[in-house]
Amino acid sequence: MSEVRSGDWEVQSLFHFVVNASNFERSLAFYTRLGFQVLRDNRDVVWPDFVGRNFGMKRAQGRGALLGLGTSEHHTRLDLIEWLEPRWENPDAPPDPGRVPRILALRTKNLRAAYDELSAEGFEFIGEPMDPNPTTGVESVVCLRDPDGYVVELIEYMGDRLGSRVDALETRPADDGDA
Repeated sequence: MSEVRSGDWEVQSLFHFVVNASNFERSLAFYTRLGFQVLRDNRDVVWPDFVGRNFGMKRAQGRGALLGLGTSEHHTRLDLIEWLEPRWENPDAPPDPGRVPRILALRTKNLRAAYDELSAEGFEFIGEPMDPNPTTGVESVVCLRDPDGYVVELIEYMGDRLGSRVDALETRPADDGDA
């Protein structure tokens, strides 16, 4: 594959991703409880007409906030939006175990303590924290749903791993293209 960069430009980092909310305050409370901080509160801002055009929409209005996790310049950010125009219809509600979920994975320190504390506060988890898996380097992982059904995965790796080890896992046979 050729280099993506051309000329004098380059993509530097992921700036933010959008998490849609049916109730802004409820979702804001959820994400701030997980450790996100409000970087910019836009809940009362009237969006200029170009916002809709940018997204290929006739009109776009919403209540939102830019949230950040971490302290570096390129920390994880999400743009939490309750769409007012058009109204967002949540394709994930009610949760359907036969549908591929939207997933947000958060690297977590001391996952079991987070699980115990959040469970005691009434957060509903999909299951219990997984036991350590030395083969993959995963200390533990557990998932819960945000107020609109988005799966939030809390994952803790062993030591300073940057992701799961997959070298010892089974692989699928190569597809010969005749299917």
